Amino acid sequence: RRLGFQRTADWRRLHALMLDAGLLVESSDIAGAVDVDVERTVAMLALTAVHDIFKLEALRPIVLPQHAPYCGYGANEAIGDHDVALGYILDHDKEALPSIAALPEPQLRSVRFTQSKIGFNHGWLVQAEAPPGALFSQFKRVLATDSVAPADIAFYFVHWLTDLAGAVPSPLLGAEKFVTKFPHAVLDAFLRSFSIVQRLPALSETELNNGFLREWWPQQALGPVPAELSSDESIALMRLVTQAQTEPYQRCVHAAFFAISDETRRILALELARTG
Repeated sequence: RRLGFQRTADWRRLHALMLDAGLLVESSDIAGAVDVDVERTVAMLALTAVHDIFKLEALRPIVLPQHAPYCGYGANEAIGDHDVALGYILDHDKEALPSIAALPEPQLRSVRFTQSKIGFNHGWLVQAEAPPGALFSQFKRVLATDSVAPADIAFYFVHWLTDLAGAVPSPLLGAEKFVTKFPHAVLDAFLRSFSIVQRLPALSETELNNGFLREWWPQQALGPVPAELSSDESIALMRLVTQAQTEPYQRCVHAAFFAISDETRRILALELARTG
């Protein structure tokens, strides 16, 4: 399984993610080579070191009266959500975390964004389980409020990967969570989707979701999305095919969609093309 991961993992997309996040930069000296951005990498390492410390009850911050309410927590209330707790410290007492306080302001902004409540469920996206409003509305609001750049979104995704990779500690063996315990096809789907989500600052929720569905469409297996379908029917079919995940099931779903009655297809289109 380890050898299979080495051979089949999408290293190209992982490399691109590191470039998008600014952790790697293209070398100005050697064509095709990359350099490590030290500031950016220090920010990621500092975040990785501290982001779970507030799972310890003794370290949970208490909301001061002058900061209340804070993300649903009232004055003198201990913050139970460890991500919200870290956000509170970043907002009001970052000097309590010297490795974070020492970061330059641009890196601090990127670290702060990783703790924002963006309400984004990646599984919902790659399995087409939710409409664009449910997927992206909160994410979009945070982007607009905090002036987030695409590189910050990529930085968030690198943090997301490292957090998941370290969920089962294996310090002498590396990222065992991904290599031996996580479905490789699911990881590949996440990696493939990262660059699409990074377009959210420039697109509406519906534009991004529809673009995702078009890019996810298995054109080699099914050909282009049938031109005779209405816009809503196309969205419904693309969602259903994406939910089927594997090619044999996708072929079955595709055939079934055209075998059902016009009325049934109309109802599916009405429900699955909703944006909110």
